[in-house]
Amino acid sequence: KRERGLPLFDLDQAVNAALLLVGGVYSAKDGSSRLPLTSTMYRTTSQDFRILDRYQTTLASVKGYWQPSTKFLYRLVGSEDMVSDHSIVSPYTSRVLKPYIRRDYETKPPRLRLLAEIRAYQHRHDTEWVPEPEPPIDYCYVRPGHIPTINSMCQEFFWPGVDLSECLQYPDFSVVVLYKKVIIAFGFMVPDVKYNEAYISFLFVHPEWRRAGIATFMIYHLIQTCMGKDVTIHVSASNPAMLLYQKFGFKTEEYILDFYDKYYPFDSKECKHAFFLRLRR
Repeated sequence: KRERGLPLFDLDQAVNAALLLVGGVYSAKDGSSRLPLTSTMYRTTSQDFRILDRYQTTLASVKGYWQPSTKFLYRLVGSEDMVSDHSIVSPYTSRVLKPYIRRDYETKPPRLRLLAEIRAYQHRHDTEWVPEPEPPIDYCYVRPGHIPTINSMCQEFFWPGVDLSECLQYPDFSVVVLYKKVIIAFGFMVPDVKYNEAYISFLFVHPEWRRAGIATFMIYHLIQTCMGKDVTIHVSASNPAMLLYQKFGFKTEEYILDFYDKYYPFDSKECKHAFFLRLRR
């Protein structure tokens, strides 16, 4: 319809009309006067303060258009040696964090299976050929060298202006997944949103590495880092990961209109409404 110049279906207008209609019906039952549908609009909180605003470099009043510029090179971790693979001390809890949370040698996402088939194809007539052992999928805590790569991925798959440098202040509540030097997934949690509440700010797995249990382990790890606290998260209304969160016990508390409105560009086709989920402890 957009390409042919036809009017598009406006979800906001439909929701506003439905909410006002329901409100008018119940007001009529209570004996109060019913307002016409055009007299008011259902209030959204698109410009209210969000926890995600902590990671925005700028919040311009006029949003720009989508201009993807991320290259594969930006997804590589810059270190050329293993010197950076030593333990670090968390500035938040003073804990000594090990180099790896987990090293997974068993999981074979579709991407890895495809790479194995490509390597084996040229040796298909060699009966004595033995494939080399596959490198593991490494789960580790965030490091300064990861931030530029993660920011580039956020700009490509989320929205412009994301800067996750703040997460270096509490690396205990983070997880970065790498295959060799390529960052394929990451997850971050804010441990101090409210008293007795932590908030998962970003959780992402690259589309070519999904359906392999990577997101499941990241959620499990983040939940375990905040034992005894409620864990909350905003999930886009069109995100199929809702089912994954429900498996962990997250319950929907609120449906927020235009939650992502201030972040997405004008030409973004992503849903701007969000569910607010909570895992009670």
